[in-house]
Amino acid sequence: MSHPNSSTTFSVGQAVVKSIVEHGVQRAFCVPGESYLAILEAIREQGDAFDLVVCRHEGGAAYMAEAAGRITGKPGICMVTRGPGACNAAIGVHTAQHEGTPMILLVGDVTRGTKGQFAFQDVDLHRLYGGMAKEVLEILEPDDVHDVMDRAFRIATTGRPGPVVIGVPEDVQFDEAPSREPVDLAKQGDATKADLDMTQVVDRLSAAQRPLIVVGGTGWTKQASLQLARLAERLGVPVASTFRRHDLLDNRSESYVGSIGIFTSTALSDYLATADLVISISGTFGEIETARYKRMVTPSPSRYLVHVARDEAEFDSAVVPNLTIVSDAQNFCNALDRQILTPNSSWARQLQTLRSSYLAYSEPVDFGNHINPGSAVSALAQRLPDHTMVTLGAGNYTHFVLRHHPFRELNTLLAPICAPMGYSIPAAIAAALQCPAQEVLAYAGDGCFLMNAQELVIAVKRRLKLTVVLMNNGIYGSIRMHQEFRYPGRAIATDLDNPDFVQFATSMGIPACRIDDPRDLPEAWQKMRLSTEGPVFIEMSTDPAIINTERLLEFR
Repeated sequence: MSHPNSSTTFSVGQAVVKSIVEHGVQRAFCVPGESYLAILEAIREQGDAFDLVVCRHEGGAAYMAEAAGRITGKPGICMVTRGPGACNAAIGVHTAQHEGTPMILLVGDVTRGTKGQFAFQDVDLHRLYGGMAKEVLEILEPDDVHDVMDRAFRIATTGRPGPVVIGVPEDVQFDEAPSREPVDLAKQGDATKADLDMTQVVDRLSAAQRPLIVVGGTGWTKQASLQLARLAERLGVPVASTFRRHDLLDNRSESYVGSIGIFTSTALSDYLATADLVISISGTFGEIETARYKRMVTPSPSRYLVHVARDEAEFDSAVVPNLTIVSDAQNFCNALDRQILTPNSSWARQLQTLRSSYLAYSEPVDFGNHINPGSAVSALAQRLPDHTMVTLGAGNYTHFVLRHHPFRELNTLLAPICAPMGYSIPAAIAAALQCPAQEVLAYAGDGCFLMNAQELVIAVKRRLKLTVVLMNNGIYGSIRMHQEFRYPGRAIATDLDNPDFVQFATSMGIPACRIDDPRDLPEAWQKMRLSTEGPVFIEMSTDPAIINTERLLEFR
């Protein structure tokens, strides 16, 4: 690649790629398109220094970029073509918005001067992404390229992280870019925050009789997670996680009492309703945590809510806080750890009750002659390394994992809170690329799996250490459950006509097997993993009558 200060012409396409590298990112996910050929050529010039992951669908590529951003804390880069490609990638932008994940989507756009004139595959990027992206930018002139790229990385990573979309017209990519001196922007991000005034937090915690700490959001560090666990254990204060954020605290910690999600233990739900102090760190109380706005939303003089968030825009609107603190989790946990706090004997007794309830709730329900797939999840988790990364899409199958797989380390759960179908396979690929030494386990339902199963060819080509466990019950389980509850015996559109999944996986070169008894899952996984370095696939038949983690459904 040419240096900008050399006599060789330096194109806008080259400047875009150089900026990505300067910001500390050496990988991008794409479906190639003729609308960004100059950018692709600039990546080719990088050789082995830049990893371009070529996908089969822009939705898969965007999911991978979102997962990469979640894992690394740096913007995941996705590149797509105009029109159809841009539309297909929108699902990843939507996911990054809900997750608070840094991500940059580069769209090769139509040429300048043809915008809005029925140009081939034209789409208005501002109108398409305006409600999803933190900002939509365009490189309309060569002089814009450095400023736009720097702004995109800054916007994506500061405050509440999120997605930024950049439109790059096809013709501008070939223009000569202005030169600038090499810069090191890899450490760009939030500035170190000043010491926090913790007086009100300490006073409220000291006076509380039923305190609860709730962790959520993204951007947590290992130090913050460990600090909070040690402090909560010493004080005897229970810690719960928000929906799909089970990995923010080691589930083995005596202070961890479960997740506030679609399924919440009765003990935790009752305690939440009567807690006199709730300290929410980085997360939010949305529709799931409030049980569709039926709990916590009504202000109560007996409850005091402290909300800690990186950006004022994150402060809860559904549950109005009494005290807001602008801080990331690390800075807040540092400040809290420095305070002089005294344990309360009643806290410890309450914590013991909540912890015992959580452990009991984590045990799979005995459905008699119906084999609970949660038993398979629980048994397999006991054989997996602590650092195993688990990915989930959407569907009732996910609740068996969320309830029965104990998460032991930070950043080992990739399961977006907006619960998009088709996420687990692309996310697992991104995780295996980023963390090749770790086990990566993608759970999928038979409906969820086929939305992005084609991306497994990447795992085969690169021999990624990845396991897919497909839970096959032959239906769209979550939708069927709601149908049966509301319209018993009148199901529509939820029966699935599935292919032979084992043959499907085998056709791509993936060792695969089918098990009819979920209790065989741990042995099947261990046998396949010991004999295979790359991806493996296990189809596990599950009983459609076990419609969720708590009840059977009688089909009519």
